[in-house]
Amino acid sequence: QIISRASMLMVAVVMFFAFSCLFTLSPANMAEAKAQNIPVLSYLANHFASMTGTKTTFAITLEYAASIIALVAIFKSFFGHYLGTLEGLNGLVLKFGYKGDKTKVSLGKLNTISMIFIMGSTWVVAYANPNILDLIEAMGAPIIASLLCLLPMYAIRKAPSLAKYRGRLDNVFVTVIGLLTILNIVYKLF
Repeated sequence: QIISRASMLMVAVVMFFAFSCLFTLSPANMAEAKAQNIPVLSYLANHFASMTGTKTTFAITLEYAASIIALVAIFKSFFGHYLGTLEGLNGLVLKFGYKGDKTKVSLGKLNTISMIFIMGSTWVVAYANPNILDLIEAMGAPIIASLLCLLPMYAIRKAPSLAKYRGRLDNVFVTVIGLLTILNIVYKLF
């Protein structure tokens, strides 16, 4: 129940922030913030400072709030992604490298090697400094299309309990949309 309420609160805060930014800035402003590759709050602070010619109290407050919000978001993201990635990587190494036998490996050494690999990969990506929205589009869209479109259609074909859904026209439509989504990303790469 605590996790459910915390998740609902987190979604409500994020949606309030997203909608408030959406209603505050025009599409041209959003495109400019994307081109500058800066957070929306930083863009808002710069935008309000440039409107008046001087930094108002509101613009200064936004600058500090942007830093605090970014710091909290970084910590939240770190704990959510890093710890999950560490556990997942350790699980993969144990499953495929040691056939699931935890007695064959020192968990301390495994954690250290996994941490070094994750931090090294993160530093390489941070040094390359790719555009985050393009990266999300390139990585996220094929995964989401596979999970939402192709995997259910595969399950309908292979699972006997889902046999009643075979041969329907909407299955073809969902499969085509999933394949088009993935092909669109592949097309954009070249």
